Amino acid sequence: MPVVPADLNAASNLICTDAHAGKPRVYALVNAHSAKLRRDSAAYAGVLDSDRTLGLPDGASMSFAARLVGHGDIGRSPGPDLLEVCAAQCAREGLPVFLLGGADGVADSLSARLRERHEGLVVAGVATPPFGDWPETESARLLASVRQSGARVLWMGVSAPKQEVWAHERIDQLGMPAVCVGAAFDFSTGRKSRAPRWMRSVGLEWAYRLMTEPRRMWQRYLVGNSMFLFDALRYGRRRA
Repeated sequence: MPVVPADLNAASNLICTDAHAGKPRVYALVNAHSAKLRRDSAAYAGVLDSDRTLGLPDGASMSFAARLVGHGDIGRSPGPDLLEVCAAQCAREGLPVFLLGGADGVADSLSARLRERHEGLVVAGVATPPFGDWPETESARLLASVRQSGARVLWMGVSAPKQEVWAHERIDQLGMPAVCVGAAFDFSTGRKSRAPRWMRSVGLEWAYRLMTEPRRMWQRYLVGNSMFLFDALRYGRRRA
């Protein structure tokens, strides 16, 4: 998977630079789960390989694999942290944002919390799409809401690969960077608890999510991470 080495500040700078230039681009946060989704979805694989997409390293698995194959430290840009760092930069640089995703009330709650934490941040609009597949009429409504809001950055808190595929298919119409952060909306509003800082620092956030949501996460982490590790070991230490 193509991944751009970037820590939080570098990733935020990339997003804001695109926003100022009005450059349409999909930002996909990639991790071990992305590797499994890539196998299952040709559309998602196409998004990750597209020159309209910029992949950012999300999970600790990506950092581990990058070192294993000789890239060294590529940094990390986890969704909840990137959302906060970039919101602060958008506030400083006068870049309005749009929040799309989450269950009922989540985007509104996130808007209030971000504006409280980052003085001067303009949330140009929020939208809570329905679960499941979106009919074309719903997609057209969401697209119009984003375009007419005056936002310069779109944040999407929808499950992968749905959010990346949707944004990629409409990126030219959106005319702005679309940052796909998945469950970050839930973490940033406190709807879901995040792993303690020490677990995050040693790359065990996945274990915390598995413990707190075993029924929903067991396949993603036990099967997906095992597949990713197998691929990384099979790839070996080829010259980066």
